[in-house]
Amino acid sequence: MVIRMSENFVLFDSRMGDKADWGDFFLKHLIDVCKGEIEAGNRPQGLWTSTGWKNIVAKFEAKTGDKRTKIQLKNKLDNLKKEYVWFMELKNYATGLGWDAAKGTVDCPQDWWDEHLARCNNREKGLKCNHVRFRKQGPKYLDDLDLIFGKVHVTGATAACPGDISSDESDDCVADVPKPPPKDDVKLADLKQKGKKKRKSSCTIAESKEEKSLFYRMYKNTCLKIESAADRISSASATSASPTNVVPTIGEAMKMVEECGVEEGTPLMHTATMLIMKPEFREVFSYLKTNKGRLDVLEREHEK
Repeated sequence: MVIRMSENFVLFDSRMGDKADWGDFFLKHLIDVCKGEIEAGNRPQGLWTSTGWKNIVAKFEAKTGDKRTKIQLKNKLDNLKKEYVWFMELKNYATGLGWDAAKGTVDCPQDWWDEHLARCNNREKGLKCNHVRFRKQGPKYLDDLDLIFGKVHVTGATAACPGDISSDESDDCVADVPKPPPKDDVKLADLKQKGKKKRKSSCTIAESKEEKSLFYRMYKNTCLKIESAADRISSASATSASPTNVVPTIGEAMKMVEECGVEEGTPLMHTATMLIMKPEFREVFSYLKTNKGRLDVLEREHEK
């Protein structure tokens, strides 16, 4: 039973159970609260701290008047993450086609959809392609989702087919990493030991499979190199009087890749799409002045 006190304040009857309403009012406040905690530094290394989760739960209740559990909020964020990954897959497949700004999704002709769905649907397992849900409308608040989930990557270890991401994938598979004090000299090994928690056996198995994957190791090494380069650029920018550069969107970065002459459907395009999911790489990529220089970086990363 929903009790609407005013246009911007809604209360729920506690007898409703665990199934929560996620209309635009609640969804926007959840996203805004998460953005605030990211800016406050409560999601280091892509993982929410215990303080971050406490703040999300408390601030969501304060803004909406609706008390929800961490599990309810986390389930919604997990679903948003899946939809974001599915949509980014669709954009990668539709590289070079149009964009419908009004609908916030790719503008693909009927024959493209027919061909794509024929490949994407898995009739043997009775699975329908998740990309089709974005045919008429893209995800809401896409720019905000870029900020929250922009570092999400798909290793392929848990994907059954394009557009099908296992629902078992969850942030619970990793320990809650505590924020270190700003000027603490604690060794990394000690920090990891203090922040370590027991993991679920199913998560351990999934991680073991991913670590043995050649693609996963290549991706991880590339990310470390890019992050190191981005840190050097950030340090240089902090001491410079020049204004801060805006990180290009994924769409703008894809346009740069196309201008380099990278063709859709090639292994190099696959490497490029994985790299530009990271804001740090998009920033570094945009610093390069020529298409020749950008293509050289992509080819070198692909060879690794």
